[in-house]
Amino acid sequence: MYGLGACHARRMWAGRIPQGDHGGPPVGWLVAGYAGLTGFLVLEGVVRERGSASSLEDSTDDQGTTRLILSAYALAAVLPLLLRPLRLRRLPRSAGPVGLAIEAMGLGVRLWSMRTLRGSYSRTLGTTEEQQVIDEGPYRLIRHPGYLGSLLTWAGCSVASGSLPTVNIVTGLLAGAYRRRITVEEQLLGRDLPGYLDYSKRTKKVIPLVW
Repeated sequence: MYGLGACHARRMWAGRIPQGDHGGPPVGWLVAGYAGLTGFLVLEGVVRERGSASSLEDSTDDQGTTRLILSAYALAAVLPLLLRPLRLRRLPRSAGPVGLAIEAMGLGVRLWSMRTLRGSYSRTLGTTEEQQVIDEGPYRLIRHPGYLGSLLTWAGCSVASGSLPTVNIVTGLLAGAYRRRITVEEQLLGRDLPGYLDYSKRTKKVIPLVW
């Protein structure tokens, strides 16, 4: 009797979980997460100023970091689709709305950063003769808020997927790519941008009060 009752309970519990969902947030949250990533791309096309700021032309100063980030973006975009159907460790259903909240926060920080730097917010690394240190808006606290916004946006989408391995891999990929980018950028700006070394002494890189 006990064995029959346990089997019946398992069947009832399995019936409550949509097929292919395995107990995580419904797939609609992941679809909404991809809509947020579309918003990320729209920001790049609409808010970023034209000219050198929008150019993807590589330079020796960039040291391949733009290609590295774009490659990380491409992998991060497909991983949720590849890993979600697998029976791996899933996050609770609340991960859906939590992930979207993180993503929205990231888009907001990214937009704020782009509007603050305007023409100096470029896709590849480099400096111009008229460029100056900006310490307004989010740049009062951290030196790379745009990168923080990107990390939050992509991490939020991965959380919304409901897959813990996706979260770990996506955040690891993007964190590694941006860590390399920040190292190269700090060297460039410290060398070529007057006042940047003093600015770096009173601010953090990405996380206020931490790093």
